[in-house]
Amino acid sequence: MNKFISIIIVNYNGKKWLKKVLDSLSCQTYKNFEIIFVDNKSIDESVEFVAENYPKVNIIKSEKNLGFSGGNNLGIKVAKGEYILLLNNDTWLDNNFLEKIVTFYEKSNYDIVCAVEADYYTKECQVYTNLLDPFGHYVYIKGGDGSREFYLSASCLFFNKNIYYETRGLDENFFMYAEDWDWFWRIQLLGKKIFKINDLKFYHLGAGSTGTGIKYHSFLWRNQNALQMLLKNYRWYNLLWVLPIYFAQNIVEIIFFLITFKPKIAYSYIEGWAFNIKNFKKIMDKRKWVQENRKVGDWGIIKKMYVGFAKFRHLVNFYK
Repeated sequence: MNKFISIIIVNYNGKKWLKKVLDSLSCQTYKNFEIIFVDNKSIDESVEFVAENYPKVNIIKSEKNLGFSGGNNLGIKVAKGEYILLLNNDTWLDNNFLEKIVTFYEKSNYDIVCAVEADYYTKECQVYTNLLDPFGHYVYIKGGDGSREFYLSASCLFFNKNIYYETRGLDENFFMYAEDWDWFWRIQLLGKKIFKINDLKFYHLGAGSTGTGIKYHSFLWRNQNALQMLLKNYRWYNLLWVLPIYFAQNIVEIIFFLITFKPKIAYSYIEGWAFNIKNFKKIMDKRKWVQENRKVGDWGIIKKMYVGFAKFRHLVNFYK
């Protein structure tokens, strides 16, 4: 158990969280790792703070904001480790985290693993199972033993670098949101095994770069990405029933946001459709690779999903 780990932290204006996460990494009992800090053109002196206080950290400054997928891909390209840990900037770890996750990974037959997310301040956590519905939206179900996850949170994710390239990793056409859902859908199609370790925690603030609640960019990115995820991953004959239901659901949501005086949120759905029309050829090229390399049928994927309309459930929670 002495494999070299590359820890990738993508940052955008996250200076206020960096001391906590970097200090927690400097105290790890497992020492054989590097930290690659990818900055997405921050304007809050994040880079200067890291350079001054953590000289061993490998800083990569992007000339533009590449988003979550692009930032992680930039870091992984220069990673020296056999193992990769993707870690959000608004997280921190217990001192023995790396030692525990490496030990578990090497004794298991899973391809990708993660820990349970706990509160950044109180350290309290509630175990949830992460699922998608057939129309590309996520839902959390209380409980679970870590084996039924449809996807794992990319906030703290551990895997062998070869698995990342074999499955084509995070799609850079997803600027933010749903990039992990899309990747794990592909991972499921390729027959890889994933697992959430329920007795291992990481501490996460959540929504550090974008904030919480009903926000225009959050909806725009999700609307762009959910549709391209469906187009890439379903067989064509299942798109014949999935897409009509997806668009009907979108129309209901558009009407809802119009009558609740949120026209910009309503318009984000139309912008999401336009994005997919504009990028249709690129999406179809990626779809071709997925369909040619998949090992699991759509029914095998759908059986692992949440039965229902997760988006409606999510919107209800927004207004509680």
